Order: sequence, then structure tokens, then C-alpha cells
Amino acid sequence: MKVKINYPFYYYFAIIFFVIISVFFWWIVFNNFSNGRYFSQQEIDYRQDKSVHVLQPINQNDLIIDSIANRRIVSNLVNIALKNKSKDIYQFANELKKVYKDSTYQIVYLDSVINRLQVKLPDLDREIFKNEVKKNMKNDSLLVWDEMIFESTNNNVIINNEEAPFMNQIDIQNAWRTTLGTKKTIIAVIDNGFDTQHESLRGKDIKSYNVISKTNQVNPSSQNHGTHVASIAVGNSNSYQGICPNCSYMPIKVEDENGNMSMSYVIDAILYAVKNKAAVINLSLGSEIPLELGNLSLQQQKEVINSDASDLQEFWNDLFLYANERNSICVIAAGNSSVLTGLDAFQRSKQTIKVGTVSRKNTIASFSNFGDYNTIYAPGEEIYGAKPNNQYEYLDGTSMSAPIVSGFIGLIKSKFPNYKFDDVMSLLMKNTEIVNNITQLRIKSI
Repeated sequence: MKVKINYPFYYYFAIIFFVIISVFFWWIVFNNFSNGRYFSQQEIDYRQDKSVHVLQPINQNDLIIDSIANRRIVSNLVNIALKNKSKDIYQFANELKKVYKDSTYQIVYLDSVINRLQVKLPDLDREIFKNEVKKNMKNDSLLVWDEMIFESTNNNVIINNEEAPFMNQIDIQNAWRTTLGTKKTIIAVIDNGFDTQHESLRGKDIKSYNVISKTNQVNPSSQNHGTHVASIAVGNSNSYQGICPNCSYMPIKVEDENGNMSMSYVIDAILYAVKNKAAVINLSLGSEIPLELGNLSLQQQKEVINSDASDLQEFWNDLFLYANERNSICVIAAGNSSVLTGLDAFQRSKQTIKVGTVSRKNTIASFSNFGDYNTIYAPGEEIYGAKPNNQYEYLDGTSMSAPIVSGFIGLIKSKFPNYKFDDVMSLLMKNTEIVNNITQLRIKSI
């Protein structure tokens, strides 16, 4: 016989109350986890991470001139502050990382006093991130700004280059008002060797390569060339500044122990530079022009260009097209034989930029190759540049003209990293002036 038990009313009330409280409790727990209140396995305990509580010094190589604000800023940092001072900045940091999961986005500094943090991110993403982060974090009211550099109230921002009058000849200040380049923009310099420890180049090299030994040993040749060329393009020290001082450079040595540079070496070097994402490839070299070709009339030289080495011409064109398709632009010195550019099949491709030398009198320099294959002319007489062992010297040649143009293209690519060959060519030509029927580099703006 079953005995029926009659529970009092408050007993049922207690059970219902307990169920309601339990549901409410677990709702709070779930809500806090979903909002990042508690740390999951994917989250970081920023409170305990000492590294994010130390503000790191500004890296000079990260400085650019912002094209919008026209101010010096750090290219790869963005600051975010919470307007709501009561919200936990550490919680916000984890919420932010849930949206920006890519490892290239790093929270590198947190300040819990004023509720702000710094995000380190790819240079190219900075503007996009600034424009979208408020929308992506719409539950928070944010202040977002660049890491701008303050300076003393001195209007003179021109860097002293008294030893390098060619800077004034091309009006370089008109470019530097926009950008000094970025370290992510790499100018490969294919040459005979480099003093990477020279004061104007130290710390700027990336992925150095010796195509002969397959090592990173690119020690300079007894004949100074590569060091000088590199400094013109990217040099940056207290006593000397090149065209693109904040760009990195990739020194690639193509001279063997006997002082020879072969076509295979150069091909390997170009492929290495392309595969390692060089934005610009400077080639201040070329094959020797036989003396007998130099003695030909201009008409005879043209006939040689139109009929000689067509297969080699096709090969070089294909190689340079390959480079362009992968966003590497090749700049070639026209040569110093005072003949038509193009006698060397290496110089015939329309996929490259060929540079001749203009004198200080705005005429073609006596030694410079010339003609229709030349794209542009730049200074190349008595060009001041680096010499091994922290020395400097003056050198002449289209070898010096080419890195001037390479450096300028480095500035262009720093501002417009996605520009293809045709885009760069168009902007390059807008920064020229025809004087004495010569298309000369005269920088107006980037």
C-alpha cells in the first residue's frame, strides 16, 4: 500500500526558486565567457604578461611620412583607447584578438591606467585597420590614432647632404616630404660585393646572398662598387643619406674569387631577389661592349641592335616579365661606353627601366650610353657614396645613376606597395623634365 506524502507549499516554492537561480547563474557564467570575461585556452592573460607593460622605443626604420596627415608616424603601430574607463582593458584586448586572430596582429603594449593599447600590424594594413576597427568592435566606444612623432619647433627638416649636390639636382626634397621609405620595401642590389657594416648601411641588409658560395657572405671586392651603389639607393647615417633612407636592401654578390661576373650569376641573383620579394632590383652591370661595335656609326649600331642576339633578347625579356609579374621592378644602368643602349641584349626589354647619366649641365654625360632604349637619365658625375671601412668617395658612371632611380622607385613602392610596373612607370614619367631633349629625373611629388 502506497503512502501519499503531502509536501508543504514552501517545499515546491523552494525547488522552483532553486531552478530559477541555477538557470540565472549559468546564464551569467556563459555570458561572461562569451564576452571574454574568463580566459579560455585561446586567450592570453595579459595581466601576467610583463612584456606588454613595457613601452618599447621607436624603431627609426619604422618611421614614415603619412600621406594623409603629412606627419611622421610609425608605420606599423596603431593606438586604441577605450572611452569607457570602467571597462577592463585586458578583457577588451582578448575581445580584439578574437576578431583579429592573425598572428601578424600583436598587442605589444597595454596601459590599464588610461585604458589604451598598441597593436603592431603589417604596414600595409594600418589604414584599413584604423578604418574598420570601430565597426568591428561596435560594442565599445574607441579612440584610434597613429603613433605620431613629435619634434622641436624647427622648420628646417632638410637633411644635410652638402657632399651630394645630385640630391638637389633631382629635387629629392619633394619626395621626402611624402615618405622616406619603409623597411618593408626591399631594394635588391646585385653587384660585386658589399661592406654591410659600413655606417650608412649597417643594420639595413636583409637576406644577403652570395650566388657563388650559396652563403650570406657578401664581403666587398677590392674594387669599390657594390657598397657605393647600395649607399646611393638606401644609405642612412648621420653623415650620409641615400635616396630611400628608410628602405631595406638585399645585397647579392655576383663576383667570384677571380673577379668575374657571369650571366648565370646574374640570372641566379635576379631569381633570388624576385623569390625573396624585392620590390626593386638594381642592376648596375652589363656585358662588355666589344671595341669594334663602339666604332660603328649610329646607323650601324641600330642595325646590330635590330638583328643581333634575338634569342638572348627574348630570354631576358621573359625573365624580366617574370619579375614584373611578381611585383619586382628591374632598374638597369645603361652603360659607360658612349654607344647606343641596346647593343647589349640585356638592355632591350621594355619590362625594365634603363638609366643613362646626365651631366651637371643637363646634357648627356660624355661616357653615358644613350638612345631610344634609355628610359630616363639621372645624375652620375662625381656621385658621393660609401666606401668600405666607413669611408666615402666620388665615383662616375651610369652605375651611380641607376641606384638614384632605384631609390626613387623604392619611395614610390613604399607609398604604393601594390603598384605594378606600368603604374610605377606612369608615376616615374610624371616626375621627369625634358631638358635639351633628354628625359631627366626631376621629382615633383609622389
